[in-house]
Amino acid sequence: MTNSITSRRMLAWTAPVALALTALAPALPAQAAPKPTPTVAVGPVDKDLNGDGVADLVAVGGPGTNLGSGVWSALGLKSRKTGVGTGKVQTPATNIGLLGNGVTGNPSGADFDGAQVITGRFFGTERQDFLYYYPTGTAAGIGGVLRGAGDGTMPSPYNNQVTIGYESLLDANGNSPLQLTSAFQADGVDTGIPDLFGIAGDVTNGYRLGYHPNYYAAGLYWGVTDLTNPTPTGGTDWQNWTIASTETASGVALFLRNAATGHLYLWTGVTMVDNGDGTGTLTHTQYQVAGNWNTGVAISSLQAADINADGAPDLWTVLPNGTYRAYLISGLSSSGTATVTATRAQRLA
Repeated sequence: MTNSITSRRMLAWTAPVALALTALAPALPAQAAPKPTPTVAVGPVDKDLNGDGVADLVAVGGPGTNLGSGVWSALGLKSRKTGVGTGKVQTPATNIGLLGNGVTGNPSGADFDGAQVITGRFFGTERQDFLYYYPTGTAAGIGGVLRGAGDGTMPSPYNNQVTIGYESLLDANGNSPLQLTSAFQADGVDTGIPDLFGIAGDVTNGYRLGYHPNYYAAGLYWGVTDLTNPTPTGGTDWQNWTIASTETASGVALFLRNAATGHLYLWTGVTMVDNGDGTGTLTHTQYQVAGNWNTGVAISSLQAADINADGAPDLWTVLPNGTYRAYLISGLSSSGTATVTATRAQRLA
């Protein structure tokens, strides 16, 4: 796979020329205004599924999760005093994935068994959509994007789904990502649709963090830029790390967790710099959030968001027993440390 960031920049640069030429065409006769369509509240907050200004939580159900098969949506709750998110969500959560992924032809929440689901503006609108990806199993390396309804649910997947093909995300050695998370537009190329971070590799060639650019259309990813960054602890064992991202007013943020060691780090101000040789480097500010965080604990879902609207990225975890907990981050210091405040664990459903 070759680096395609440069070609995307050329495509973005030539677009205004095409617009200027079409502006010279004769004006068409005025037509009757179309009937207005119903609007759904939307908001600028990442992970805000219903547009109320508060981040929401999404988790995948299925075997080993204590949640029924499907995609579970839990809307964030506001503080009555401050009007910002508290880390708590409305329960019981709602299974919004019962109609399946629109591909199997057998509408069922089981379509999402074993999948990873992340949210973002993957159709390029103000609404939050749902990107699903299968890291293992018979569909390993395949994914898709489902349109969000704007109220915390999904409409019927039919005519509201695009597929991410198997070859779209492969690295140079033919490896599919072990996981994905949104990169937003960390490379500075504004396609209106988020790029992706992924971790991929093999024992022979090693593992690395990668950048998957979007090509101006929902689900259209091709090629990967290998990132030269070591892990937060200076190693190359990227296969041992889990990543989760969000975007705040200060830019893209990435949490990185090593389950075996309990290391939890946060990278803020993440920007992808193209090295011009098929590789890239992430510039960022690093914080060690915790040194013994949920060591050895299995976490079904790790989701990042600015939950309490204080400008600092926070985390939600969902455990295999179906409970969730928020970890509110504060006190990011120049020494590279942070303060973590955990809420009480509660059941999603």
